[in-house]
Amino acid sequence: MLRLVLAWSVLIYPYSAVRAQAPPDEANDRQPQAGAIDPAYLTPQTMAAASLRPQQVLTDPNLQMLPIEVAQAAGLKYLGIDPTHASRVTVVVEPPAGPTPFYAIAFETDQPVDLGALAAELTEHTEPGQIDGHDAIVSRAPALPCFLVQGGNTLLVGSAPMLKKLLKADRPKPTGVLPDQILAHPATDDLYLTANLEMLRPFIQMGLAAAQRETPEEFQDLLRIPTLIQSAELTLNLNLQRPSSLLVHAANASDAEQIESLTLDGVALLREQIRRKSEVELSRLRQSDDPVERAMAAYSDRMSQGTLDGIKLDRDGNTLTVFEATPSNAQQLGSVAVIGVLVALLLPAVQAAREAARRTQSTNNLKQLMLALLNYESANGRLPAHAIYSADGEPLLSWRVAILPYIEEQALYNEFHLDEPWDSEHNLTLIEKMPEVYIDPSSGLAVKDGKTSYLAPVGEGLLFEEKEGGTTLREITDGTSKTIAIVQVSDDTAATWTKPEDWSPAADNPLQGVGDLHPSVFLAAFVDGHIENISTNINAQTWGFMLTRGGGEAW
Repeated sequence: MLRLVLAWSVLIYPYSAVRAQAPPDEANDRQPQAGAIDPAYLTPQTMAAASLRPQQVLTDPNLQMLPIEVAQAAGLKYLGIDPTHASRVTVVVEPPAGPTPFYAIAFETDQPVDLGALAAELTEHTEPGQIDGHDAIVSRAPALPCFLVQGGNTLLVGSAPMLKKLLKADRPKPTGVLPDQILAHPATDDLYLTANLEMLRPFIQMGLAAAQRETPEEFQDLLRIPTLIQSAELTLNLNLQRPSSLLVHAANASDAEQIESLTLDGVALLREQIRRKSEVELSRLRQSDDPVERAMAAYSDRMSQGTLDGIKLDRDGNTLTVFEATPSNAQQLGSVAVIGVLVALLLPAVQAAREAARRTQSTNNLKQLMLALLNYESANGRLPAHAIYSADGEPLLSWRVAILPYIEEQALYNEFHLDEPWDSEHNLTLIEKMPEVYIDPSSGLAVKDGKTSYLAPVGEGLLFEEKEGGTTLREITDGTSKTIAIVQVSDDTAATWTKPEDWSPAADNPLQGVGDLHPSVFLAAFVDGHIENISTNINAQTWGFMLTRGGGEAW
């Protein structure tokens, strides 16, 4: 959806910018009308209302690159209405009350409306009938829309109870925040949307109660913002001669000040969270030998700082302006939109390419480790045990230390005191020297942390067991191409590479600890040396079969 919106913005921008540069008398000769929405469509319970002006947009000479033909074809196909003749589309909604929703949509046109022209898929739930004395196509399902024509040129669509309300001539005149805002707003905007959040307060409170359980403690205060907002207004104009804006109204100036303060606090928290999450990757880019990667880090720093610093609220009494586009800043906003489109289109491709490269590197890491294991087996007649043991049978160091000579790390191997545990005073100093082959490139951990992404499955009947003496290839009766030797695990499961600690499948969740470094898959190395990308949705039983070395299962 975001990419679609951004694509629309880049499509519209050149024509909107031209419009913005035109003299005012040239660019806009439309006469303002009182009220953005016809009061006839408002009820005392109206919670939200919107007005869209298709004719105004689609007939603007400076917006002719919009897909006008497509809009016309769709309007005629489904509603029998040419949108270039639809002066206004009004949407009104009341708060939900029981199973029947209260909503209505009014299509005002300058041509006669024919109910017979409605598409069959829109009316398959209906039958001929009447609503408040008007001939209509009435829905058999309470939640689905009914259709009727009002005054010959207006198509009314909505739930039966809502249409009955709108058709009553003697209904109470709406008063309050929403009607006042609507009547005060000029009827010239391409899109106008307003909502009264006070009427949704019980539902907001319910949602906040649920959100509170999922929201990190540092963001809890931000949940107060929705409770302080009384109403909001959104105005959008493709013709940039008129402003577009988002306004938030509080009940009073004090509440507006609180909203502003909480929002700025939230921006500061968000900045810090982004910094923490991206610091490992940005640190790698900053220290890269590649000048392009260093430049990407600098650009990321500049843009993230500038973007968050640009979030500012303009407070005037009880009203906060969240966003405003005017003719004076149209060019700048248009340029930002173009950049946004390019980023939206290119970023997924860049991310996909980066993920593919990292997964390939992780695969190569596992291939090197498997080659080392098999070379160890060739030299010793069996695979290494899961640990290097002391003379009295205590596990001291991981198998990852034992295979160091087979991954061209003989010098590092020689530094270890093999008769001391991994956490002895001397051996602890070697943790930060972990070879890079032991970490997945997608890991958020740094090599100097000494945590490895690649663990051996350890357990009874698996390739590695918690005992001295490694497994021989003859003991792998399920076949070396059917038995897993190493799995790539998540950062939370990663273990200190020298520690005789690996991964054991949990009985209730055999996939626990694997799978979050690569989208939808994790990597596993088999004894014969081949590597597979395994779906995180793999059947638990099949996964169990892959882990055993002599279970005789078929998968």
